[in-house]
Amino acid sequence: MKIEGDDKMEFWKLVGKVIQSAASSTIRGSASLKDAYLNQKAPIGTGVYKVYHRGQLMKVGKAVDGLRKRFSDYYRGKEGGTAGLKFITSENRDHVRVTWLECPSDKCRELETQWHDKARTSGEEMPWSERR
Repeated sequence: MKIEGDDKMEFWKLVGKVIQSAASSTIRGSASLKDAYLNQKAPIGTGVYKVYHRGQLMKVGKAVDGLRKRFSDYYRGKEGGTAGLKFITSENRDHVRVTWLECPSDKCRELETQWHDKARTSGEEMPWSERR
């Protein structure tokens, strides 16, 4: 079957919408820090995340270098510049849980700010966050 004229134009519009939808799709998830890293539950893509310790929200962050990499750094205690590394230790890391939303890197800062502000507005203290 050959597609011509207006039908061809509509076909390519539909293809464009499908591609755009796939590109903007997100992955949401939740796992223990250990499972997010060691069992590769977290995606490798960029995104925003929340860190909980024993059920309390401790930190909201972004991972422009990749969610699994960030959780790997937290779990292994790799020295670096992220605030969570100061608080997550070998003694408490198995009681840490993370949730995440994979998103394009150019949206990470905006979403992190929204999540942080919403948490603060609802009374969350986030003691592991160094955000001002």
